[in-house]
Amino acid sequence: PSVKRRGYGIAAGVAATLVVGAIGVDHFTRDAGFGEQIAMNEIPPTISEGSGEGASVTPEHTAPTGVKEEIRKQANQKPKLLANVVVSDKFASASPIQTRGMALIRPEGVSATLDTQHLPSMNSKIGTGAMPRGGEYTDYHFYRNLGRSPKDQSVIGDRYGALTDNAFKSPWKDPLSTFSVDVDTASYTNVRRMLQSGKVVPKDAVRIEEMINYFAYDYPQPEGKHPFSVNVETASCPWNEKHRLVKVGLKGKDIIREKRPATNLVFLLDVSGSMNRQDKLPLLVDSMKILLKELNADDSVSIVVYAGAEGVALPPTYVNDEGRKAILKSLESMHSGGSTNGGAGITLAYKMAKKHFVKGGVNRVILGTDGDFNVGVTGDESLVNMVEREAKSGVFLSVLGFGQGNLNDSMLEKITNKGNGNYFYIDSLREGRKVFLDDMMGNMVTIAKDVKIQIEFNPSKVSSYRLIGYANRMLKKEDFKNKLIDAGEIGAGHTVTALYEIVPGNAAEAAPEVDELKYQENKPQPKPVGRKVVDSPEMMTVKLAYKQPEATKETESTYFSKAVVDGKKTWQQASEDFKFSSGVALFGMLQRQSEYAGQGDYALVRKLAEQGRGEDEKGHRTEFSDIVRKAK
Repeated sequence: PSVKRRGYGIAAGVAATLVVGAIGVDHFTRDAGFGEQIAMNEIPPTISEGSGEGASVTPEHTAPTGVKEEIRKQANQKPKLLANVVVSDKFASASPIQTRGMALIRPEGVSATLDTQHLPSMNSKIGTGAMPRGGEYTDYHFYRNLGRSPKDQSVIGDRYGALTDNAFKSPWKDPLSTFSVDVDTASYTNVRRMLQSGKVVPKDAVRIEEMINYFAYDYPQPEGKHPFSVNVETASCPWNEKHRLVKVGLKGKDIIREKRPATNLVFLLDVSGSMNRQDKLPLLVDSMKILLKELNADDSVSIVVYAGAEGVALPPTYVNDEGRKAILKSLESMHSGGSTNGGAGITLAYKMAKKHFVKGGVNRVILGTDGDFNVGVTGDESLVNMVEREAKSGVFLSVLGFGQGNLNDSMLEKITNKGNGNYFYIDSLREGRKVFLDDMMGNMVTIAKDVKIQIEFNPSKVSSYRLIGYANRMLKKEDFKNKLIDAGEIGAGHTVTALYEIVPGNAAEAAPEVDELKYQENKPQPKPVGRKVVDSPEMMTVKLAYKQPEATKETESTYFSKAVVDGKKTWQQASEDFKFSSGVALFGMLQRQSEYAGQGDYALVRKLAEQGRGEDEKGHRTEFSDIVRKAK
């Protein structure tokens, strides 16, 4: 049977987990079987009446007896395990809940998108059909497509990789801090979208380095032989003034647009059923049109689409007058439907890019998707390995994330990190303009790749240090000199910023990292035997490694360094960029509920943002101040 845009109710239950009863399907079409499978990964402790986004419920809305009996039966068989509850369409007459979060999805038996950001804990009293109260976040996952095991199912619910904040380290034990640069900005845009819509931000959605690097900073152009400049500023730490804060900033060399190298771009567009929302495929197409306006007759565009299967929608086409019309026609013909075979699409897109490779030019696959891959190669590890292999060809990758409710942020970030790429989240046409118009040169034209930063701290000046953010970009100290280890890219005109919080003092005199002793005197940590400290006024040395864009894995990196002496400034005396970037970092820590936020609060974030606003030609820093006011 089919449901045709009528707001029929669906009675659904989940054994030992969630019970959703009488959900009204508003503007929703499904031509496959009506039976649906929903599963969650924990037993909810409470059910309460309330409302989620676009939904309302009263206690009278209860699931039919048959559903409750099936729930109890399965719960007794497999307590505390994922349960698969099939609900027959004969219960579709139950009182509906009108739910704006449900999307119009085309065939292949895929269910509507449910926004799980506002699903709270619910109680073990099953079969009530009550929807959760809004304003709370859970990591519940809704599995789609009847008849497949949960691990193979498509998951409804935004997915984020777990992050653990970097801890303070002693330079006696760990004198070197090594990490890959990161020019992604997806986390900031996604967090902004959630705050602007009044949603609670999952802490793992907050990657502080991406929030900091969303904004441009006024660093000088490189003057020597290296493709980027290195700039360091030190001042007191705003949220703990006994500490020091060090800002390390890189600035990629600018390239005049008229001298931009020819481009070979492959648009890889997800046209599966999950993309059938206004903030997904239509926004993706409009964003591609913005980029198209910036291309010229020396550039070529191919379009590969994927849903249940992959295909070439447009062969390589030069962007002259005639070609531009053909590209626009192809883009405007896009429509969504079917399951998502993302792996096959990626393979075909790279094949196209390699076949028409432009030596000395820009060769890039631009993937637009919500990341909801549910057929073919779907596991994160398999997709990452696939992209890592393809990256060896010299083709770069840009990933554009769209939508909410089933955004696979975790997977999209992983493939970007391994695919010589950058990752953006597009929530509006304005953001599409920022990525493909304002920042087009930096996002498309790479001037250095495998860029690594390693900092050596002077233990006579630094008691301990902590890198803020970059938790999933950390490298081993040996990786800095290992030419085979992949790292991030810097584009033309890009700025990259990292912040270190420093506890000043002599590391040899720092307290030991153990509980205080009860039966003997607590002595300072002794200096390691046989090691001497060089008498130097320097706090630290910043070392850089990079390769040219056309380099291979076997190419040796280029290295250079810069010594840093603490100028003893207070943060009030620091630059506008220092104040603003530290304000963004503190905001990220507060959103992550980090133990390292010290005495910082949102009032201090607002103060730092206001004092660090500067000229703000594009209005991005002003917008940040507005977002901070919405945060709690």
